[in-house]
Amino acid sequence: MKKKFYTFAVASLAMTAATVAPASAAVNFTDVAENNIHFKAITELHAAEIISGYPDGTFKPAQNVTRGQAAKIIAGALGLDTENVVNPKFTDIPASHQYYGSIAALTALDAIKVYEDNTFKPNETITRGEFAYMLAKALDLKAEGDSPFHDVTGDNEYAYVVTALYEYGIAKGISDTEFGAEKSITRGQLATFIFNVVNEFTENDTEASSTDSALLKTIFTKAIEKQQATTSMKAKMTMTQSMDIQDGEERIKIDTNGKMDMSIVNKPMQFFIEGTMSMVEPTTGESIDMPLKMYMTEKDGMYMYEGTSETWINYPADMFEEILTQAGAQINAADQLEMLQKFATDFNIKETDGYYTLNLKGTGDNFTALIQEQMSAMNLGLDEEVLADMKNLKYDNFSYEIKINKETFDIEEMVMDFGFGMNLEGVVMNIKSKSTMKYSDFNTVPTITIPAEALENAKSLEDLIESEIGNK
Repeated sequence: MKKKFYTFAVASLAMTAATVAPASAAVNFTDVAENNIHFKAITELHAAEIISGYPDGTFKPAQNVTRGQAAKIIAGALGLDTENVVNPKFTDIPASHQYYGSIAALTALDAIKVYEDNTFKPNETITRGEFAYMLAKALDLKAEGDSPFHDVTGDNEYAYVVTALYEYGIAKGISDTEFGAEKSITRGQLATFIFNVVNEFTENDTEASSTDSALLKTIFTKAIEKQQATTSMKAKMTMTQSMDIQDGEERIKIDTNGKMDMSIVNKPMQFFIEGTMSMVEPTTGESIDMPLKMYMTEKDGMYMYEGTSETWINYPADMFEEILTQAGAQINAADQLEMLQKFATDFNIKETDGYYTLNLKGTGDNFTALIQEQMSAMNLGLDEEVLADMKNLKYDNFSYEIKINKETFDIEEMVMDFGFGMNLEGVVMNIKSKSTMKYSDFNTVPTITIPAEALENAKSLEDLIESEIGNK
C-alpha cells in the first residue's frame, strides 16, 4: 500500500516539473507611451486582435480614421456576421470591396449614414459625430437625458447618439463641454471608444461571459506560445496537503507541507528538483522532514534521491519516455482553451497591476473525468493494480489561478487548489491540496547534469518493489 502511494506521488511530481513549464515578449507600439491617454485601450485591444498597428512598430494614435476603417473595426469588435449579408447596393462598394461585409452588416442595423448620391465614401475621413452614430446605432443604445456637450444639443443630428454613448460611459468629449462632433476621430480616440464598449457590455450584459471574450482567448494563446518558446526557467513550489484516511474503524489525519526549488530546461527536456516534504506523524506527533532530490535528462533518464532511506532510485525507461512525450507534445492553444472550458464551470480573466490573471473553477465530476481521461492515455510506470485503483479517484472541486505578465506574457505564478477522494483496497482517503508555483529566471538555466553518485549507485524501481515484496 505504501509503495502505491509513494510511486503515484513521485510520478505526479515528475509530471508537474516536466510539463508545467511556463513563460516572446509582447512588443508595445513605439509611439504609444504608457502615459498616453489611450495606452490602455490600444494595448489591450491589440492583444485581443481587435485593432492592429503598422509594420514599422507604430500605431499612429493621432492619425485620422476613414469611414471604411471605422466600419471594419466596429463590426469586428461587436462580432457581427460579415459573411451572410444583404448587399446594401452602395454604388462605390462592390461585393469585392475589402470592407463590403462590414459595411453591409452595419447597414442592416441602420448604423450607416448614406450620402445623397447613394455612396458610402469609404476613404473619406470619419468625424467623431459620424462615428458616434455608427457605434450607437450598431449597439441599439437608447438615450434618457441630455449630454453636457454644447455642440450637440437640441435638434443636432448627433445629439441623441452622443448622449446615449455618454450615458453608457463609452464616449467623452474633447473637453467637458464640447464633444467635437465635426472634428475627425483619431485612431487613439477610436480605440478608447471601442475599449469602453468591450468593458461596458462584458461587465453588464448578464448573457455575456468573459469565457467568450476575445481578450481571454488571445491572452491564453499568447501565454501558451510563450511557454513553447521558453528554453528554461526556475521555479519555487510550496504545497500544503491535508489527508484524512479511514481504514475500517481506524482514522488517521496527516498534514504535509512541501517546499521545493526547481530548475527546468525544455530543449532538450531536463530538470532538477530539490526540497523537503514535512509532515507530523499522527500517532506520536513527531515532526518528520523528508529531503528530496530528483534529476531527469534526456540523455540519462530519471533519478530520485529518497532521503529517509538515503537511496538513489532509477525510474523505468517507459515512464521516462512518456514524460518526454507529454512534455514535448505541441500544445494547440485553441484546443487547450476548449478543453478547459469544457471542464470548467467558470473561466474568466481579471486585470491587475502588471498582470492578467486567469481564474478557472470547476466541479469535481468534470475534473475527475478529465484526470481519468489523461491517466488512461499516459504510461507513468504504474502497475495495472494501481491504474485500476485510480478509477476510484473522485475530485470534489478544483480551481486554478494563473498570473501572466502583461508585457512579456510569461506565466509567473500558478496556484492550484483542489480536493479529491479515493478508495484503495477498502482504505478511504480524502485529500485537500493547494500548491503555488512561482517562475523566474527565464531562459537562463544552464544544462543540467546528473551527478555520478546517482548514476553509479542508483537502484531500479523494479528491484526496490521486488525487494519489498520479498521482505513481506
